[in-house]
Amino acid sequence: MIRAFTIAALTAATLALAAPAIAQDAALNQARAAGLIGEQADGYLGFAPGANISATLRGRVEANNIQRRQLYTRRATERSVSVNHMAAAVACEVFESRIAVGERYRDEAGQWRQRTANQTVTMPSFCS
Repeated sequence: MIRAFTIAALTAATLALAAPAIAQDAALNQARAAGLIGEQADGYLGFAPGANISATLRGRVEANNIQRRQLYTRRATERSVSVNHMAAAVACEVFESRIAVGERYRDEAGQWRQRTANQTVTMPSFCS
């Protein structure tokens, strides 16, 4: 398992480069900034608790997650690792460098947090 995760982590940089293309949706960016959605430790976008999510936004998030899953699946197949390992490797990269101050995210324990200027993102244990 550690070997598989290491292989997945090595490919995270490649996936991380592709992930922004998937995520470059103005509506998703606005929803992130508004705290309605956020990145999750499983490598997918999620809905912040209590957020009023429109059907349109829900559809965009679901479409984005489908695209991510397709990308993770393709890369996982190429690297002979599980899709979950690939998604976790990308989540590590995203948590480390792509969650902006003010954005919300869901940590490994399932708790929603907000990144502040004084507090770094809580990294999942599998990222170390």
